[in-house]
Amino acid sequence: MGGAVISNQDDVYAPMWNPAGLMSIERDWQGAAMHAEYFESIAKYDYLAYAKVMEEGVFGVSVVRLGVDNILNTTQMIDSEGNIDYDKITKFSQSDYAAILSYAFRPGGNPKLDVG
Repeated sequence: MGGAVISNQDDVYAPMWNPAGLMSIERDWQGAAMHAEYFESIAKYDYLAYAKVMEEGVFGVSVVRLGVDNILNTTQMIDSEGNIDYDKITKFSQSDYAAILSYAFRPGGNPKLDVG
């Protein structure tokens, strides 16, 4: 972006937003784990990441989970005669997972250009 940024992600969280930001990692490696809950703790977001500085660039791997747990399953609550049995209510979860593999480098060693 040519240095024209207002905010920038420049650590192990970069694969989610701008993988080129991995080039700002100066140590041998970085790791991160995050958990957040939304909508009165109904939806849960988890992020686990690792980035390793290589000879020519930085390699990163991330795993993301967005899920809703303990959803009430009421499909078996009413029997064929119309009787309600609350003991037949069960729970289930629904989740989406994503894995992100990232690699960032400086083409030709140009310190003003990060590619990811």
